[in-house]
Amino acid sequence: MFDIRPLGPEALETLLKLQERIKSALPDPDVFQTSTPEFISYCLADGGLCYGVSCGSETVAYRMVYFPRDRDFNLAKDTPLPPSEYGRVAHWDTIAVLPEWRGHGLARLMNARALADVAAHDIGHLYATSSPMNPHGVGSLLAAGFRPVRLVTKFGGKLRFLFHRPTPTSWAPAGNGQPELSISLSATGELENAFLEGWVGIRLDSDHSSGPKLSLQRHSLPFADQQR
Repeated sequence: MFDIRPLGPEALETLLKLQERIKSALPDPDVFQTSTPEFISYCLADGGLCYGVSCGSETVAYRMVYFPRDRDFNLAKDTPLPPSEYGRVAHWDTIAVLPEWRGHGLARLMNARALADVAAHDIGHLYATSSPMNPHGVGSLLAAGFRPVRLVTKFGGKLRFLFHRPTPTSWAPAGNGQPELSISLSATGELENAFLEGWVGIRLDSDHSSGPKLSLQRHSLPFADQQR
């Protein structure tokens, strides 16, 4: 039913129109960060990996992976990763599905394909962002092996979780019996303090009375031994 395919420069107009359709359908458009034509063109060329999912003749979802290389926009600069590693960073950038096609596992399909293809590149660190007000996006990144390690202000003053995923290895499993914190996604001040104290998000829990909560454990960053 669905066909996933790599996208090249010819897909620019398709992605520009698709991201506007997706953003306009959201109750809160601020949770979705659109990309400029220049940025999308860079990723569609040799600056990243891009995928589209089609149903029949319609493109219903897309995923972009961005290679910062020596460009200014590199999320690693918001972490203690040494500059010598910046060339091995990739951003798990935009992933989006038209509302009427959600619930078919398309995000998992694109994530699996992108992770397999990233393995062919010299990438050691994957970074991503998601709005604290977007529990679906937070949960999708956690399911793909990412963990939130910071709260940062990006994209013209918008608050975002900063996620990290080592590759080709992964985060060590959350320790059974280790102390945990449970903090509401809306309690951004508490979350920011917890990250600064060495806590890392490990799981998203549902609480019908107070909304989604992030469970955290103390965990050193996977690249701590690379700090200079």
